[in-house]
Amino acid sequence: MSIIGYFKYFQSFTGYRSYVYIFLNFLVGLFDSLGLAMFIPLIALVVDSPIENESMGKLQFLVDSISDMGWELNLKVVLFFMIGLFCVKALFYYIKANYLNETLLIAQTKIRYQLVNGLSEISYEGFTKMNAGKTQNNLVAETGKFMGAMNSYFTSIQNTVMLLTYLIMATISNWKFSIMVAIGALLTNFLYKFINKKTKEIARNISNIGHDYNGKIIQTVANFKYLKATNKLEIFKEKLKSDILTSEKMNYRITRISSIGESLREPLVIGIIALVLYIQLEFVKSDFGSILVSLLLFYKSLGFLITLQATWNSFLKSSAGIESIESLLIEFRANRENKSDIFHEKIGNLKVENLCITFGNRPILKNINLTIPEKISIAFVGQSGAGKTTLANVICGLQIPHSGNLINENTSVYHSNLNSYRKNVGYITQEPVIFDDTLFNNITLWDQKTPENLEKFKKAMKQVDLMKFYQILEFGEDTQLGNNGVLISGGQKQRVSIARELYKECQLLIMDEATSALDSETEKNIKDSIDILQGKFTILIIAHRISTIKNVDKIYLLNEGEIEDSGSYEELCQNSLKFKKMVELQEL
Repeated sequence: MSIIGYFKYFQSFTGYRSYVYIFLNFLVGLFDSLGLAMFIPLIALVVDSPIENESMGKLQFLVDSISDMGWELNLKVVLFFMIGLFCVKALFYYIKANYLNETLLIAQTKIRYQLVNGLSEISYEGFTKMNAGKTQNNLVAETGKFMGAMNSYFTSIQNTVMLLTYLIMATISNWKFSIMVAIGALLTNFLYKFINKKTKEIARNISNIGHDYNGKIIQTVANFKYLKATNKLEIFKEKLKSDILTSEKMNYRITRISSIGESLREPLVIGIIALVLYIQLEFVKSDFGSILVSLLLFYKSLGFLITLQATWNSFLKSSAGIESIESLLIEFRANRENKSDIFHEKIGNLKVENLCITFGNRPILKNINLTIPEKISIAFVGQSGAGKTTLANVICGLQIPHSGNLINENTSVYHSNLNSYRKNVGYITQEPVIFDDTLFNNITLWDQKTPENLEKFKKAMKQVDLMKFYQILEFGEDTQLGNNGVLISGGQKQRVSIARELYKECQLLIMDEATSALDSETEKNIKDSIDILQGKFTILIIAHRISTIKNVDKIYLLNEGEIEDSGSYEELCQNSLKFKKMVELQEL
């Protein structure tokens, strides 16, 4: 992008605020120049010289306005007006700095919202094609670079406006000033020591919020499949937005404190200079005629020129973050899911029609046709790579068919609102999904801890044989499970993930080798619980252990992406040599 192109791009996030910021910088430069111009009558009074129009140029109106108001043009009055102009400049500086901070925070919130919304709206197939590292890095680190680039760009605008303002005012006034050494900087350390202390305290809190935000981002990316299949990304999206708003409020506090320090720096210095001059003139009786140094405004403009070069260089270093963020947003938009207005009230009778899935040139599912009546239980069996999980992904609303269709109660699932369908899906995978939170929140997904919900929680715990474990926990349902359930065993993690879906009371429960990490006794208990649930909602089981599917209503035997045979357990044992062999091998 060109310089103007970048301005238009940032303006898409900031709107009219970009022009307001430019105007505020002009006001800061204007009042700063007028305040500096007051040194001319001040010096004239010091050397007891008449104030001539030529010395002030077009800015003579400053002195004339003092006389017109009936003020006597003496040292006290001039110093008073000079300090007043710098205080007005300081006010506009504070407004300008605060306005920039607000503008950047608004833009940062918008870009983060776009990223979070984009992540939640892409399809699962699109997500699998993306670079997970790039996604995570853009959501965290590159966002910081993006905002750094925007900050540097607006700082460059500030320096440009200030530079031009000083040059214009110097040209209009046609005067020369002395370079004055700003004294009293060390005396301001007491104020800035307090400001720095408060800044450090808030910065610690911001870091903690940042850790929490990044942790949720990592969990969202790592567990995307489950969250997408069950339409729980909405929950994480709202939690992420809440962290964003909390973080921005704290960032606003820290930048406001910094703005106070920056806005007070020059008034303090000028105030000290004015005090020193007054003492020198009134009590020391020094001759300050020799302290006039020319080109003060030019010196000020030169400082902004140097700063402009530095800030623009800083912008260029961070501009790669803009390209990276935009690249990710383009990928999100390209893989966005269908936003149909056709909603699913429930999951009823399902029908798979002429379904085909290919990965590259390799067919995974070939012309699959099957019907799943409401509230029956079915199972998919077959060798690894037979297409069982891919077919389950289609049925739960994750994998878009490359041809064919999935019908729910005469409505095409993939030509309707997928989230309305998936909210009724329960999905249990071989790798259990555990969030870094309490046992209660893992099972209820952050439901309110009401007596009714606590009772539902305990009922789900009983169904997966976790009550003995629960009763010995020191903190009960408030026990932390650690990152990815690191504080509990593999079997306990699996049972927690199953309890979550039982708590949810979903209408379609998909279990993809969900009991593989369990011991035989626990597996039997869960199998008994599943048997009890049969007839209450539709159950789809993918299992290598034949014992877990003996009681399902219908079993489909898949082989190389096709349905080779189907029927009840007894029917397949009688009619399918391959299935019979699988049973015999597992019985051994």
